[in-house]
Amino acid sequence: MSRSNYRLPRRKVLALLAAAPIAVSSRSAFAQEPIKIGGIFPLTGGNSVFGNQNFQGVETAIDLINDRGGVKGRKIQLFKGDGNSPQAAISETNRLASREGVRIFVGSSTSAVGMVASQEAERNGAFYWEGMAVANNYTERDFKSVFRMGLSASGLGQPAPLYTAEVLAPMLKADPKTLKVAVVAEDSAFGVDVSKAAIDQAEKLGMKIGLRELYSAKTTDLSPLVLKLRSFNPDVIIATQFINDAILLQRQMKEINYSPRAFVGTSAGHSTLSLAEAIGNDVNGIFSSSFPLEANVNSLSAATRTDRDEFVKRYEARYKVTPAVQESLGFVVGMALARDILGNAASDSAADLRDASLKADVPLGSYINGWGLKFDDKGQNQRAFGSVVQWQDQKMISVYPEANKLRDPIMVPLPAWNTR
Repeated sequence: MSRSNYRLPRRKVLALLAAAPIAVSSRSAFAQEPIKIGGIFPLTGGNSVFGNQNFQGVETAIDLINDRGGVKGRKIQLFKGDGNSPQAAISETNRLASREGVRIFVGSSTSAVGMVASQEAERNGAFYWEGMAVANNYTERDFKSVFRMGLSASGLGQPAPLYTAEVLAPMLKADPKTLKVAVVAEDSAFGVDVSKAAIDQAEKLGMKIGLRELYSAKTTDLSPLVLKLRSFNPDVIIATQFINDAILLQRQMKEINYSPRAFVGTSAGHSTLSLAEAIGNDVNGIFSSSFPLEANVNSLSAATRTDRDEFVKRYEARYKVTPAVQESLGFVVGMALARDILGNAASDSAADLRDASLKADVPLGSYINGWGLKFDDKGQNQRAFGSVVQWQDQKMISVYPEANKLRDPIMVPLPAWNTR
């Protein structure tokens, strides 16, 4: 039969014509359908410094992933949820789940926010990826789709006494077991858990804690604490504080011209650029047991070095400041979620993301802070570790452990206030 004489039945032609654009449209829509992620962070209020820094780090990672083609050809759409209080975190998690159809969440800057936001995500059948909340019981709740890439309070508090014993004691020409150590902390779950971890680790090392003080997280006057510290006169202060009380303590110690021989914070208020902005050169010499700021380049893979350079370039261009601990942590958390979990999951359902998380086996040095990724059966990353930074020339410099060390510590013992 010649081609000119061949004819399909009219009914079949119409059926094919009707089906064709639907199939093409459906494939196109699937390819372009974004992966929705909700970020639950305190973006206003007392903890907004950390919340915005964490979120901006996550956002930079997502932008980089999208510019590299997205996840399996799909772009990621990042939504903001302002968890400026536990109640707001609950409300924002539910709002993004119900109104925006979000089924993947990332957070949270504080344990108070992370605990309730992850609970609501689990209740909604969603997946929650935690990077910043450190409460020890975060991963003890039997949730199926909640994973913490970052440190627990124990992991955050332990480097402070380890560094004190291994490095500061010899620099102070003292036996760690004879050092006078004071531990002070604000009384939220963060302060209680992290300071307890520091005390437990110190006691394992044979160090004696001569003064232990908890104070109200809402205080506006730390002069009674300063007077107790001056009376006890410790060699080393280990402090767990948020930004406002961290600034207040340093200012009130300076007012009465008191300082220990060494001061070691434990992240939060001592690991944010806001501390240097507030107290200037007085920040120099302070240490902080912290989420890692960055890793020694020799401990990173070639691809990770590229990620680090790209992150710094993008962050500085957008926010006009060099990223530090909180921003770096957000970037690591965002990259891991997008590249190593979503990128390896069968779908973006909570069940498939859980499966991808449990199978993740990312070696150390794969993220810009030196971390890797391997979860235990409770959803806690076993390849996250703490580090110690020191403020030098109003910048945070990694000094411990060796894999992250960039420079040697300085100003031990601490000099007089007017020479910092």
